[in-house]
Amino acid sequence: MTQTVRLAAIQMTSGSEVQANLDAARRGLRQAADAGAALAVLPENFAQYGGDYRSLSAQYVWLKEWLCEQAKTLGMAIIGGSIPAGERLDGSPVPAPLVRARSLAIDENGRVQGTYDKLHLFDAQVNDAQGRYCESDVFEPGDQTQVVTLAGLKVGLAICYDLRFPALAQQLARDGADLLVYPSAFTAVTGAAHWELLLRATAVQTGCYTLGANQCGQHAPRRASFGRSLLANPWGDVIAALDDHPDVLVAELDLATMKELRQRIPVQRHQRLQIKGP
Repeated sequence: MTQTVRLAAIQMTSGSEVQANLDAARRGLRQAADAGAALAVLPENFAQYGGDYRSLSAQYVWLKEWLCEQAKTLGMAIIGGSIPAGERLDGSPVPAPLVRARSLAIDENGRVQGTYDKLHLFDAQVNDAQGRYCESDVFEPGDQTQVVTLAGLKVGLAICYDLRFPALAQQLARDGADLLVYPSAFTAVTGAAHWELLLRATAVQTGCYTLGANQCGQHAPRRASFGRSLLANPWGDVIAALDDHPDVLVAELDLATMKELRQRIPVQRHQRLQIKGP
């Protein structure tokens, strides 16, 4: 197995215009591929932030094909942060007006290797201009966990608010994950308080690398995201991080470092609580 894998996080300020967002995503993915990344992660709601997600879900197949085309053209695995889906993974319809927030894991040949629907929905009060966030008004939660193989890595899929739930991270680690990915739209307020803290703590507690690909900047007058996409290793070190503007993070995951740290402090072997899925 290759000992190092180059990863990328595409940090964006997505808005309501789908084509403009896809153009920005394409540029970021091209930059990641040119830098030698084997796997690139787009942020949550990369294709549209705000607006009518139910209407956008009608374009789910087209957006999936767009992601597959980018992966095949660039020869790079891609995790499409999240796009709205009007059907559950079993093909049954999501009741209107809800959708599911779905992450697609696509290999370098443009083939979908797995999908994940966001488990935890952000219903919270935040001391910012928007104040109340209630994702359950728009989204239906998923009901499955997912670990996929991409770029020679076992990758545990999660989305944004999932980062606050260590039981999910522990389940993904128990299922063999080397890397946990968190495509996100962490708010400016909660991100400043908890983004780096949670990514580093999750890495330490699971023995996995963690990669957060965040939205950034001002999406609308009352909505801003924190940025600072980063990669952390299982010791809790930040390997690389971005600032708060659109950019591409490229950094290397070192499997030898992960193996050494897991041998020195084998937290998964010491785990005495059994975690059962959702």
